[in-house]
Amino acid sequence: MNQIVSVIKQEIIKRSNAFEEQTKGTKDEYNLYEKHVKYVYRYVLKLSKDKNVDREVLEISALLHDIAMTDINLKRENHNVDGAIIANQLLQELEYPDDKRELVRLCILNHSNKRKDFRTTEEEQILVDADGLSHFDDIASLYSLAHDVMNLSDKESLKFIQNKLTKDYNEISANLKYLINDKYQNIMNAKDIEEIL
Repeated sequence: MNQIVSVIKQEIIKRSNAFEEQTKGTKDEYNLYEKHVKYVYRYVLKLSKDKNVDREVLEISALLHDIAMTDINLKRENHNVDGAIIANQLLQELEYPDDKRELVRLCILNHSNKRKDFRTTEEEQILVDADGLSHFDDIASLYSLAHDVMNLSDKESLKFIQNKLTKDYNEISANLKYLINDKYQNIMNAKDIEEIL
């Protein structure tokens, strides 16, 4: 891990821990790094291996893609836009090169399914793949978001999870879908939340 990636990793860990501490004992209590980001980061490393991509940009993008979710004053639905701004400012302060900073900003901005038509680089798609694959590995966190944070019933939570994972599934690269086909079918066929937890 190079110096800039190490600095960014420490920053997201610090912000994730601070958010968890601020929300301790509430329905919003969550450690973004421990529950999500580190898994996206691992997938990025695997998916970018032996590819002609900027791995440093990908590693930084993976670490910062949801950074806006560590700010209790920001709205979850705008996390990609806010996150791109926060990441850009942070990288500017660290004197990260403008061209690479722009690539990170675009990866973060365009990882949302609302921005799929704007993706133009392989780095952006790898981040989307890594983020989507990680969601299939942690159904319990999606349930916690739906049930505990959004106050949905179990039936509504199941529907939320099915909808969320359908969006992820549809955006994951076709050559990677085999990794999650069985999980996806089981989730889509579930009639009760207990079947997928």
